[in-house]
Amino acid sequence: MKTSFLGKYEVYTNDFQKYPIQWQNIFENNHSITVEIGFGRGEFLIESAKRNIDTNFIGIETSLTSCYKIQKKIFENNLSNIRIIHEDAGFALREFFSDNSIGKTIFNFPCPWPKKRHAKRRLFDDNFVETLAHVLTFNGEILLKSDFLPYIEEVRERLLNNASFHIDSIVKDYDSHIKTKYELKWKELGRKTYLLVAKKVKTSDKSLKRFLEGEFALPHRKVSDILQIKLTSLKGFQFTKGEIFFVIKDVYCNINKNEYMLKIHSSDAGFNQFFFVVVTKNDENWLIKLDDTSKAYRTPSVKEAVNIIAQELEKV
Repeated sequence: MKTSFLGKYEVYTNDFQKYPIQWQNIFENNHSITVEIGFGRGEFLIESAKRNIDTNFIGIETSLTSCYKIQKKIFENNLSNIRIIHEDAGFALREFFSDNSIGKTIFNFPCPWPKKRHAKRRLFDDNFVETLAHVLTFNGEILLKSDFLPYIEEVRERLLNNASFHIDSIVKDYDSHIKTKYELKWKELGRKTYLLVAKKVKTSDKSLKRFLEGEFALPHRKVSDILQIKLTSLKGFQFTKGEIFFVIKDVYCNINKNEYMLKIHSSDAGFNQFFFVVVTKNDENWLIKLDDTSKAYRTPSVKEAVNIIAQELEKV
């Protein structure tokens, strides 16, 4: 019987009861951790893991296709020192890794988003740099490869604006021992490539705000009575408080009208989620709770959605 590789190497981060994740329990050792952001086809991550069996590698990627394909490659190469995360990189680094836990972060030709209107999509903003200042170990490294010099220079300035980092070097047309698809493509086209190497030389004196830190809790509220007509009128309801936002996109009910589902879009400082809040009749009370099949992270906006919906339903 063939063994399936699917799910064997992916870490399902929204199933955990406590954050940050204890990676030594995942790998069953205390080896140094290297994280590659946006591993794409996975050639760099696979080859690095083969050459460095005493290092644990974690790849973070938003493409489902890339996450599927690399798991097959990990299985075929019989590698036990790679795990992958299908998630936004900024959120993942901040929430899933404790302070001083990552030895090296690698960025192979990320999209520089060069147009001014796309600036907010660039990964290396001040918040992300501050996250790196916490999660990297002392002397931990940042390796950024790009064919776009203005992007390298922008990242360099952001790192230098944070007292935790020193720029070791910016190397032009470096010779990489493991070349990715894009690196080979740019070199074939005669385009210049650049490597920025930075090192954490000082512990940050700022606190890092993590949304998920601590024990798991399923948000819920009980309400003695509600106006059911108020439920259907909540479609389109919006709530904003600082970096927290949510909107009720739609409201559904079952045929007996004793259970409702509210489709929610939420945002925590730009991290977006879609999930459902369930409103159901339970003995003498109505229970308002997060639908646990939605697999949403229990961020402040998710918890606030449950509380605010309960408050709105209690209003006469």
